[in-house]
Amino acid sequence: MRNKRRNQFGNRAAATAALLGLCAAGVIGVSVYAAQAVRTQSDPAAQDTVQNAAEQSGEPQEEERTLMVSDLSGQSADLDGAGETARTASGDDGIAAEEARETAQETGTAEARSGAASEDTASRGSFAGEAADQLLPEQKALLREYMERYYESLSELEPRELSDLFTQTEEAAQQVLMNGSAISYVTGLRAMQNTDLSLADYRYEMDVTQVSTAADGTVEISMTETSTQNFAQHPEVDTQLYNIRHYFVMRETEDGWRIEEHLQRDGFYWRLLGNYWNWEGRELDVPEPETYFAQRVDTLLEEARAGRDQRLEEVEESAVSAQHPYLRDEAVAYSDTWVGTRNTQWSDFTGRGGNCQNFVSQCLLAGGIPMDSQGAAVWSWNSEADSTTSWINVNEFYRYVRENEGYGLAASGDAPYYEGERGDLIRMGSEGNWNHIVIIAEVVRDEDGNTVDYLINSNTSDLKNFPVSAYPDPQQRLMKIYGWNEN
Repeated sequence: MRNKRRNQFGNRAAATAALLGLCAAGVIGVSVYAAQAVRTQSDPAAQDTVQNAAEQSGEPQEEERTLMVSDLSGQSADLDGAGETARTASGDDGIAAEEARETAQETGTAEARSGAASEDTASRGSFAGEAADQLLPEQKALLREYMERYYESLSELEPRELSDLFTQTEEAAQQVLMNGSAISYVTGLRAMQNTDLSLADYRYEMDVTQVSTAADGTVEISMTETSTQNFAQHPEVDTQLYNIRHYFVMRETEDGWRIEEHLQRDGFYWRLLGNYWNWEGRELDVPEPETYFAQRVDTLLEEARAGRDQRLEEVEESAVSAQHPYLRDEAVAYSDTWVGTRNTQWSDFTGRGGNCQNFVSQCLLAGGIPMDSQGAAVWSWNSEADSTTSWINVNEFYRYVRENEGYGLAASGDAPYYEGERGDLIRMGSEGNWNHIVIIAEVVRDEDGNTVDYLINSNTSDLKNFPVSAYPDPQQRLMKIYGWNEN
């Protein structure tokens, strides 16, 4: 499979991430109050500054927050562990929407679906950006139809048919195979988890950044997607995904506009295609696609299954003590603020290897953990020219956690996976190549109080309240934060 068309969003960030052990694309920053307050930990007034700022954020300061979810039989959920009955995503509107989708599915063709469910579809998806005005109504309808089938696949955890949306050429058939394989990977991963990761609802906006017509009449479209998704395990929580980039090529045929190519930039496509994506030449070169994609999806799902089972294994945790507590609510409040946006007080490494560790380091700082420039193991940031690699690199931060003694962060780099709390960290990757890290925003528990999942916040990719079990990275390790020591 050889696709030589220029990829509008391809760049070298992902390749750089693989080499440097960083993450691959997103957003970050640190608030001035957190930076100033935590830099002077010994000053009680500085501690008060952090506390006052957190109180202004509306986050509870003492009460442990957990998210209770229904079991597989669909019982109601509780938020914050305080006995409050969660809102449910039911009602006449939900029933009507479901009936509309079922009717559209029975109709089969893109044209019939766009007519049968146009009102429901339009309310779920929208187009923005100046370039959106360059799209014809028929082109928007085709793009919206593709996105609807993608999201319906996530709602049902069953891949929807895509072939009737594409042109009837050999190259387009390979594109159908590629995109269908990506959807099979996403739905297969979510279906194997211990909680219900089907979607109860979703909304998305496509920011159209470029529309151009080639000499052969094809139309090339670049878009950035921002979505809100509500998972069935916690339908009252808005999970937000930012800056997912899409590249479409479409052509007008006798049957109307059809897609020739589509690629989206996220972790699932990267893991599916990474070995065959030539970032420098902007080319896709997959040998024997029919065999490759089927085997690759099977391999990825087997890795995911092994990772899921490994998280249940017991881990011996070394004893860790801290003289000063970790301000978990402040750290999470900070993470909530800086997903999907930037704080210009700090450098942003988006497009330069990724911003995930930089983001997490700043969250720890906001949570009262002081920078550490003492001893052999160090973790600090003053500027890009005056900082430690452990501030921005996941592998090096893990090394700091393991080797630090005396002053600074007190943490366990390998804690029992399901003993995490708000503000703890989860790193992802493999031994020697930990390339992503996230912060726990909420603990998800079943009706018996057992931890079954975490909702996380992250940069590159930018995700808010996202279930970590839905991540494409199979190897995940809990990093337990206890606080910090003066000596």
